[in-house]
Amino acid sequence: MAWSRRAFIGATAASVTGLSLIPGLIPARANAQANRQKTYGVVEIRRGGMSVAAYRFDRDQLGRRKLSGFERMAPEPTGKAFVETELASPLGPAADDAMAAQSVDIVAGHIDRLKSQHGLQTSDIAVLVSGGLIDFAPGRVEQFIAALPARTGITPEIISIKDQARLGYDWIVRPADRRNVMHVNIASGTIKGGYYDQHGQFVALSAPYGAKTMAGAVKLRWPVVRTATVGQRASEFYGDTVAPVLAPQIATEPPPRQRPNLYLTGGIVTATAVIFRPKAIIHPHPWVEMQPDDFANLLGLIASGTPYGGPLPATLTGEEGDRVRDALRRVRNSFNPHEMAAGAAIGDGLARQLRFDQRTRLALPQLAGTQIWVSQYLFEKFG
Repeated sequence: MAWSRRAFIGATAASVTGLSLIPGLIPARANAQANRQKTYGVVEIRRGGMSVAAYRFDRDQLGRRKLSGFERMAPEPTGKAFVETELASPLGPAADDAMAAQSVDIVAGHIDRLKSQHGLQTSDIAVLVSGGLIDFAPGRVEQFIAALPARTGITPEIISIKDQARLGYDWIVRPADRRNVMHVNIASGTIKGGYYDQHGQFVALSAPYGAKTMAGAVKLRWPVVRTATVGQRASEFYGDTVAPVLAPQIATEPPPRQRPNLYLTGGIVTATAVIFRPKAIIHPHPWVEMQPDDFANLLGLIASGTPYGGPLPATLTGEEGDRVRDALRRVRNSFNPHEMAAGAAIGDGLARQLRFDQRTRLALPQLAGTQIWVSQYLFEKFG
């Protein structure tokens, strides 16, 4: 997986998720494993970017419905589950009208490359449009969806934020564990997550702000805000704008004792773990345990002028230190200090609203991958 701004989101260990040919396998075993694998392509477009990926599924795992989506793709960390390229969104706010007008040609070009590089057929490729993009640019999305099928033979599918929340949950959590787990994803553009109720129905929660979109909103309200005070302003914005959106959704949520495990994903979660638990991040542990006050502590670092943490722990070896510095470099490339502050304010606000301190476990599923809902979507479409 080529590292880029958003490819960081799945954490350092995301590069070892999934199944691929394992170095050292004898040719017969390697060929047998290759014959069990099937590759699918996906182009996913959202407000903040566009990912183009090729996923390899092991046919032997697809029918194991008792496992989570991730476990079905990657029962052990033996290699990459997919290769991914992160690009600018041709329909998002950073795209001018000329780029938006070329969106069909841009996506068609990536579809052609998926076919040529991975030997895919048209029926092996999906084009997904995040529902959040429709709220921003309905006209652009409508024109794109109308024109792409004639150009490529592929009809784009709009995936609502609620569906993304459910797909992300199923990617991480086994069906048998649903009564014990709540999941929240703090993305760049949205907060989304949810849980399964006693009737087996998924209950989603969402808000149209993430680390990057809230940072932009804070800057719009307080144009001269500085790094030393941006955390305070971001917390104010969360309190008067984001929290009221989530409050009625959270009011119907079961008490923490009924959903004792809260799983957190998203770039700011991984960034926080890199800063406070670097050793856990650089080793391929499936889970990184978080603490209820992690995001409050991150706000404190930002206010003190060290948004990316201080000196590295003395317990790190030389090689470990190099890997942590590389991970921190990716954090800096992914989030500027104001975006770090916005993400930390979201995490801190959620800690209070979702009562992190009353949960038995607060954890980052590090090996879950980058675009978790996209992964589960492909399972359900092609599996």
